[in-house]
Amino acid sequence: MGKGALEGERQMTKMVPALSVQRGASGWPGADGWHGSDLNDLLMYESYIDTSGYALDDLTVFPLGATLQDPGRYISSNAGVPLQVIDMITQVRLDFTTVYAWIAANTMPGMVGTTVDFKQVLWGQYRTMLGQATFQLNQSDFLTASGGLFGSGAPSTAEKLYCYRFVILTGSAENDTLSIPASRFILNAVIASEPDLEFLMRQKRSYELTS
Repeated sequence: MGKGALEGERQMTKMVPALSVQRGASGWPGADGWHGSDLNDLLMYESYIDTSGYALDDLTVFPLGATLQDPGRYISSNAGVPLQVIDMITQVRLDFTTVYAWIAANTMPGMVGTTVDFKQVLWGQYRTMLGQATFQLNQSDFLTASGGLFGSGAPSTAEKLYCYRFVILTGSAENDTLSIPASRFILNAVIASEPDLEFLMRQKRSYELTS
């Protein structure tokens, strides 16, 4: 029987909607797929790229590169506190309160101090943004002050590649407002078959990491 999925180069994308919310007494509200929390300053968006068709045909996803497009403005009424933005593509589903605790400890999934293996994070980007009081008319605008990339770019046989956006307005308060632009995850990859032994070992390793 022939395989249903075609091998070769692919571009996979996942859209994330914009968000404009006001913090209440119990934390940030969720909307349009975004989730808030009454425990901290975190907003989180979770989705996934469906790769089950490739897994069904015993094909492997070999990442070539990934990025996040987020044209637009990050705006808050509280420009006196830092804004942290973390974007990831992973082979495993993450618990957002656990990730928040890791971020508070100045580490990211896949780094020392977490329970996520390096290879489980295909791509990640961290940014700290600060309010721009220099521009008197745009004090609510946030611009990137520092950042860095992380992740393994490892081949995957997972049925889903999870896409995460974590936005943390550290020290936010009731009635603060926050606006996040629409964005798009992009993963360029080669879809290809592997020799049976390599493919089975990759699946075994993936099972061990998720169990």
